[in-house]
Amino acid sequence: MRIRSVAATGVVALLAVALGGCGKAPYDERMKYLDGISQHGIDYRVQLFDQKTEPSKEACEIGYDLLKPNPPADDELGTATDTWRDQVKEAYIKSCMTGELKPKPDVDGVDAVTPVPITARPVPSVSASPAA
Repeated sequence: MRIRSVAATGVVALLAVALGGCGKAPYDERMKYLDGISQHGIDYRVQLFDQKTEPSKEACEIGYDLLKPNPPADDELGTATDTWRDQVKEAYIKSCMTGELKPKPDVDGVDAVTPVPITARPVPSVSASPAA
């Protein structure tokens, strides 16, 4: 009988550890992820211009599909909901199309028109290093 209670306790402890990692990511982490996805969209826009391709919605969707993002969880079950995945895709595509960071999705979705004047060819992101 003692072996059964020790085994049952072990199983319960294992489940607690396994489920402890579940849950949604903090809001700040999800917003940071959106910023990163938006930057990927802007970087892909630069690649499109390098290939002499206009950054259309279709071209940006191709770039998003190639990225194969894995957004952090946004529900208590530790999964990314379809709504959250759609917001991530929207942030990428809008940033790719406009060249602007879009960390917070618009209520009109991907088809919303955001007037952004394009006056110069975009510059790829470069990490700044302190000057000596």
